[in-house]
Amino acid sequence: MFEVLRERMEENAERIAIVSDGREYSYRMLADAVRAEEARLAAANIGPGHVVALIGEFSFAALACMLALFFRKATVVPLTREAHAKLGKYVEQLGVDFLIDTYAPPDTAIQPAGAPEAKPCQAGNEWRSILPSDTGGLIVFTSGSTGVPKAIVHNIDSLCYRYLDKKEPLSSICFLLFDHMGGINTVLFLLFRGGTAVNVAERQVDIVCQAVQKYRCQLLPTTPSFLSQLLMSRAYASYDLSSLQVVSYGTEVMSEAVLKKMNEVLPGCVFKQTYGLSETGVLQIKSRSNDTLWFKFIDAGVQSKVEDHILWIKTQSNLLGKVLFTEQGLKLEENSHEWFCTNDLVETDGEYLMILGRQTDIINVGGLKVYPSEVENCIHELPFIDDVFVKAKKHPMLGQIVVAYILQNGTLEKAEAERLIKRHCLARMEKFKVPSQFIFNWENFVNDRFKKVRSA
Repeated sequence: MFEVLRERMEENAERIAIVSDGREYSYRMLADAVRAEEARLAAANIGPGHVVALIGEFSFAALACMLALFFRKATVVPLTREAHAKLGKYVEQLGVDFLIDTYAPPDTAIQPAGAPEAKPCQAGNEWRSILPSDTGGLIVFTSGSTGVPKAIVHNIDSLCYRYLDKKEPLSSICFLLFDHMGGINTVLFLLFRGGTAVNVAERQVDIVCQAVQKYRCQLLPTTPSFLSQLLMSRAYASYDLSSLQVVSYGTEVMSEAVLKKMNEVLPGCVFKQTYGLSETGVLQIKSRSNDTLWFKFIDAGVQSKVEDHILWIKTQSNLLGKVLFTEQGLKLEENSHEWFCTNDLVETDGEYLMILGRQTDIINVGGLKVYPSEVENCIHELPFIDDVFVKAKKHPMLGQIVVAYILQNGTLEKAEAERLIKRHCLARMEKFKVPSQFIFNWENFVNDRFKKVRSA
């Protein structure tokens, strides 16, 4: 697959490949930089079988280094600075061979980080037995929001079959992060089709909108939480976002009310849901319409089934295995099953699916299930609501109760706002789903991945 990418970079030599730090870099410049990085890696004897932690973002230097590592058939662990600070101890436990810091001067960027002579059969290194020998590898960490993170091991070649068809180039914001499966998907998707990746310094609404306006970006891959922030800021009125043809959203459940409002403020734009996991990569899906959350899989390499309302996936890009970090040391969990359980709860309508949320998101009120997204969608319908976040709170009698955090866009008194919200919810939902507690002191529930954190 990466030989195909090398050919595509040569074909698109004069096009802009990446915008980083205010500079535009052509595919010719990127191809030259990749070759230089390959030579530098070869001089350091980095190649097949080596695991390399790569610290960076979607800058020109980091992207060239990542591609060179894949061309050299090494296994890459991409990390932002922040992720490396949080996950460093797990990276060390993996026993990576080298660490490359793309923020450091070139002559000090490559540092030996492990024992290159370590063999797969040695204690703590058994997991290396699943590393691909004839292609590069990719390791991404799960978020660890429900506990200790896991290291997900992929064959990078098997993730790239979706990019082979030649299509019109697009320019896109690199919104999802350097160490996120969605971020890597965005960049590879762009490079294989000769598109332009626009790297932004921060994922703040004004900075992203300014980049869309300046570089006439056609694609914005983002999260529902960011789109909520975009609506609240009214930034769509301050910046020219007319170049946007597609806004893709994923990583968490979208609010139907937010989707409807986005269609109103960007009427010429296609809103496209995405679906993917660290374990599967990003899969190709098609929404039933521009303003609905129903979708179906159109990925030639994917099969799906639903059992007990849980979505299962079978795809040629399934992970090679997971590395678990236990008190007893590293534990390899190989991908021995063809079907992968996503733990996503879904509704079905013929061939279409709608994600209700993760099993871990369900609020259990006296044995009755409440989906936070359903309650949020209901409250979002009210005109004085700017944003709403619903989560569980422990309760001695019921197990859990529903709590709603409310951000208003008007001047209603809290008591009146609460009365109107309760009346609206009772008219549309069963009583046990109506929030028992309303909190009007808004908190930031969005993490550094621009996803809402719902842990009780």
